[in-house]
Amino acid sequence: MTRDEELMGRALELARGAQRAGEPPFGALVAAPDGTIVAEATDEVNGQRDFTYHAEVGAVRRACAAVGPDLQGYTLYTTVEPCPMCFTAAWLARISRVVFGCTMAEVTAATGGAQRELTVPARWMNEHSGAPVDLLGGVRDAECLALFGPA
Repeated sequence: MTRDEELMGRALELARGAQRAGEPPFGALVAAPDGTIVAEATDEVNGQRDFTYHAEVGAVRRACAAVGPDLQGYTLYTTVEPCPMCFTAAWLARISRVVFGCTMAEVTAATGGAQRELTVPARWMNEHSGAPVDLLGGVRDAECLALFGPA
């Protein structure tokens, strides 16, 4: 198993925990260049009563608090392709890599639109960012998508 697959496994554990807690099943973490996890987060939109509490934003915020606002060399792992808000948070923090599982389009299809997100592809945002990050999708994608299937 690759490091990306292993770290996505941890993001999956986080997402499952969020789901058990009544939150949408999204998990994210930020890893240092050596693979050490520096921050983890899940969606907290229900508990915080605020739809900006996405897992990726939480992980980036916590990573910045731990190591500073410049996350060059760091990787964001997230179970689902980042939405525009989450991609922007990672991009502004200068995250070097974003690794995700399934796409938001897949989640939208699987939930019949019940999981409401803007489906702007991360690849499109990355191409138009002016400073693209290394973007890798499809890591353990079937497991990530299964979080949105029948219980």
